[in-house]
Amino acid sequence: MKIITVASAKGGVGKSTFCYGVGKLLALHGKNVLLVDMDIGVRSLDILLGVSEKTVYNWGDVIKGNCEYRKALIQSANGLFLLPAPIDFDEGYTPEAFAGILGSFAKDFDYIFLDSPAGLESGFNLASKVADSCIIVSTPDAISIRAASYAANNVRKAGISNVRLVINKFNKKIHKSINADEIIDTVGARFLGVVPESQEIYGSVEGRKIPYECKGNQALLRISRRITGENVPFRAKNL
Repeated sequence: MKIITVASAKGGVGKSTFCYGVGKLLALHGKNVLLVDMDIGVRSLDILLGVSEKTVYNWGDVIKGNCEYRKALIQSANGLFLLPAPIDFDEGYTPEAFAGILGSFAKDFDYIFLDSPAGLESGFNLASKVADSCIIVSTPDAISIRAASYAANNVRKAGISNVRLVINKFNKKIHKSINADEIIDTVGARFLGVVPESQEIYGSVEGRKIPYECKGNQALLRISRRITGENVPFRAKNL
């Protein structure tokens, strides 16, 4: 089981959609994948997966003993599993308690993605202290890049050495002057891939399928293969 936190210090960069897209592709290719919503209070993965009406319990309920851990799991139509976030933070949500929950799922899942909230508060801190690795998501603009660098520094301080970078929502026409190498150097993380701006991906809320052959989905597919350890070459035209 690999536990990966997906993070940024800024909202709107597409972390939740990235988790959904990559998780769906890994599930499609035979991996058992759990998405854990770490955005306490706000939450969004249940909407993206189209399972809002099925949400009864969350990982906070498991920690508090309100339900057995399997009852908090929700399976979506595309084979993904979701563990929703609680509505409010509680002092009992410690890294030790949260790690205990994830340990319960060790034998059931190949990958667990922790969808961290924007900012570096409680959900981010919990995720950073229990994950094996981190994927930083940044859009190709100066504010997001600075936020990505800040997030990368903080996850390293939490003890995560394997930090990788995804440049998301890339538009060749708009971002002509953007140099991927400069972004990588600024953030200080290993490069994982570029995802082009895609209406097909960002229109896929509430469980709607992403067209398999669209450019955005193919970019996520290459990233998912790299996550599993495949040696997938980077395309110069995408850099």
